[in-house]
Amino acid sequence: MRIVEVEHRELRERHRLLAFCDGVAEMHGHGILSDHLRLELEDDSTDPPPILLVGLDDHDGILGFAQASVANDTRVVELVIPGTHHSPPNRDLAERLLRAVVDRVTGRGASELTWWLRSHDHWYESLAESLGFVERRSLLQLRVSLGDHNREQLASLRVPTRAFKVDADEADWLRVNNAAFADHGEQGSWDLETLRRRLNSDWFDAEGFLLHHDDDGLAAFCWTKVHRATGHDEALGEIYVIAVDPTRAGRGLGAAVTAAGLAHLLDSGFPEVMLFVDEANSAARAMYRRLGFIEHHRDRAMGLSL
Repeated sequence: MRIVEVEHRELRERHRLLAFCDGVAEMHGHGILSDHLRLELEDDSTDPPPILLVGLDDHDGILGFAQASVANDTRVVELVIPGTHHSPPNRDLAERLLRAVVDRVTGRGASELTWWLRSHDHWYESLAESLGFVERRSLLQLRVSLGDHNREQLASLRVPTRAFKVDADEADWLRVNNAAFADHGEQGSWDLETLRRRLNSDWFDAEGFLLHHDDDGLAAFCWTKVHRATGHDEALGEIYVIAVDPTRAGRGLGAAVTAAGLAHLLDSGFPEVMLFVDEANSAARAMYRRLGFIEHHRDRAMGLSL
């Protein structure tokens, strides 16, 4: 087994890794790579490009790989290594990949390496601790099941919205998003390229990207996303991102635009809806609880100071 770094702009290498991801996802029974990292892997124009380190066998077959992408002053790393409940991923390969990532990101301006441990990655916990990673954040996935009885409640809460207009709304949306998430290490530093990467993705639907305006302009938004059923994942709606312009805080707009998003997903045939929220965000968690969301699972961001 050897570890090599592959060039992100090599189309053949990216296609090999994407196909490998899909195969591991089928084996594990859940999606592989976060939305952010998957989109960067698919896009050869990502700048700066992600670091891609691959474990190869003696015949150049892929055993697993690590991807490290830039997020503000940190690098975010995720591992893709086959495994099942009866046969966990190769710990030696995981350690070698992580150590190789640390070697490459050290001295490149990042102050920390963040490794996301998903709820299904319990087999990596002892490895993270042995390498010096400590928990920085806990991210909850919440879910709600909607039905016809919810329509009246949602209608009473929601505010008027319209669909996002591509090539017209980008600047206003970036202003509100980055102001609302100014203290968020990943969501608060989006630029036009980051947004367009998602607008150009195959899952994007402008009708589910809901904007609420008042007399002074864009006040709040709720961006929804649909996950179609696959061989390893059930069909789900998602409240992808919601935010309120900080100058309009305290008016109940967060719950109102979330209700608009939920109503849209329900009307689109997706009564099962999920979202992610930081465990430390007690105000948002209370709002989602009032809308019927309950905890499904939690993921943890493990940090290593560089």
